[in-house]
Amino acid sequence: MELYHWPMSHNARKARALARHLGVEVEEIALSMQDKDHKADSFLAINPMGQVPAIKDGDYSVWEANAVLIYLAAQSPNDLLGQSAQEWGHITQWMTWQSVELSPVVVPLHVENYFKRVRGLDADAAKRDAALAKLRVLLKVLDDALVGKDHLVGGRLTVADFAVAGDFTHAKNANFPFSDFPNVARWLAGIEALPAWADTTPPTLG
Repeated sequence: MELYHWPMSHNARKARALARHLGVEVEEIALSMQDKDHKADSFLAINPMGQVPAIKDGDYSVWEANAVLIYLAAQSPNDLLGQSAQEWGHITQWMTWQSVELSPVVVPLHVENYFKRVRGLDADAAKRDAALAKLRVLLKVLDDALVGKDHLVGGRLTVADFAVAGDFTHAKNANFPFSDFPNVARWLAGIEALPAWADTTPPTLG
C-alpha cells in the first residue's frame, strides 16, 4: 500500500500518523510541491484532484484525507471507527465539521501567520483577522465539547481525534489562541503525546 504525502501537509500528517499508530504497513511516498509532483499524470491517475494524502492499494485508490483515515482504520480490528451506530454518527459528525467548517478557516491562518512570515512577506491583515474571528467561534464549540473529556467520541481515541487534530499541525507557528480554550489545549496535548503523532511532526520553516 502506498501513501502519498507532502511533509508539510497537515492533512497528510494525520494519515501518516494514523498508519503508524495502527501499524499499517504503508510505503510513504513524499511528493515535491515545488517540482509539481502532485500535478504529474502518474499521480493524477491516483487522485484527479492533485492533492495529498492519497492511497494506492493495488488497483484500488482512495483520496480525500478523512476517507483515507477511514480506509486505514478499516485495515485491522480496532475501536477507532466506533463501537456503535451512535458513536459512528458522532465520529462522522466531527470529521465533517473538520472538513467543512474548520479546515477552510485554519488554512488562511497557516498562510498569513506562518508561511508568509517565513518568506518575509506581510500578512493580509483583513484575511488574518477574519479567519481568526471564525476560528475563535469554532474553538469555543470544540472546547465545550471537550469539557471533562480526553477524546471527542466514546471516551477513547478514534479517527475523529486524528481528523480534527490534523488541522492544528501548524497551530503554534501560526499563533492559534489556545490559551483561551483550555479543554482544546489539554486534548491536543494528549494527541501530541502519541508517538506516531510526534514521529510525523513536519519540519519547522524559517
